[in-house]
Amino acid sequence: MTRMAESLLIESFRSGNREVFAQLFEAHQRRVVRLAMHVLRREEAAQDVAQEVFIRTYEELPHWRGEARLSTWLYRTTLNVCFERIRSEERQRRLKDRCAGDTPGVSPEHDALESEALKAIEIAVRRLPRQQRMIFVLKQYNELRFNDIARQLSITEGGAKASYHKALTALRTMLRPWAPAAMAATA
Repeated sequence: MTRMAESLLIESFRSGNREVFAQLFEAHQRRVVRLAMHVLRREEAAQDVAQEVFIRTYEELPHWRGEARLSTWLYRTTLNVCFERIRSEERQRRLKDRCAGDTPGVSPEHDALESEALKAIEIAVRRLPRQQRMIFVLKQYNELRFNDIARQLSITEGGAKASYHKALTALRTMLRPWAPAAMAATA
């Protein structure tokens, strides 16, 4: 779909013609599902993400400023929804592991310290600049290769590697208080 045709459909939608949303959906649905599938690697999860993306799009379109192409906005929103889902699934997994892992010999202090450390990691990752955060999450949580990350984010593979390295350096700095040597020094 051309940018002009897309703009006309968006303006028509903003003017109250809600039926044109189906055309926008048809034009972008496959790409949204494909991107979500590539990030999440599960068809059902990718379909759920696409549904959420298009619900957000329907709600956001009346306020659309048109500063970027709709496809660009959809791409970023898809990645954000995928990352939200990954974080949610990770929290659920940790909770299940904790519940299943209530083994004798693990002290409540150890559990509390581990929980604090995980929270510190999550906060540190959220503090990374957007691109570094996206690359870190795609590499660490989704185990994507740098060439796949580069292709998804429309950057060079070298750029993806450099951003990942910067993210690791920043995380090491932010998480230095949680390093084993620092913990041993406080014990």
